[in-house]
Amino acid sequence: METITLPATIDTLTVINKILEKTLSGKLEHMLFKTELVVEELLANICSYAYDGQNGGNAYFVCGEVNFDGKSCIMIQITDDGKAYDPFLNCKDPDLNAPLEERPIGGLGLHLVKEIATHYAYFRIDNKNQTQIILDIDNNDM
Repeated sequence: METITLPATIDTLTVINKILEKTLSGKLEHMLFKTELVVEELLANICSYAYDGQNGGNAYFVCGEVNFDGKSCIMIQITDDGKAYDPFLNCKDPDLNAPLEERPIGGLGLHLVKEIATHYAYFRIDNKNQTQIILDIDNNDM
């Protein structure tokens, strides 16, 4: 799997989505929506929190098919060199039964990522944030 370095901006999603379309074409095409959703949420969090909404940093993106716990899966890894930020540390599950106007802003995207991921992890390595997501190819929920 090749690591692709891109600016850590929301505009980068257009480029990443084209890469995902190419990477997941054929037998993995049914995973495209889930994968795009996960990448969009992770990149939005990187832009908002690791770089405080400022441009200037990079995101290092890897995606491909891997074997995880004996299953064929999609692995997504996004690394950035912004300030330390674990997206899962303080991510509380939203109250989906609360009226919409009473719900706080934010958190629903990461909730979706956690729900559809087989595995998710955050690491701080060499002053870089690294987030890994594993999606089970055979899980067709969503």
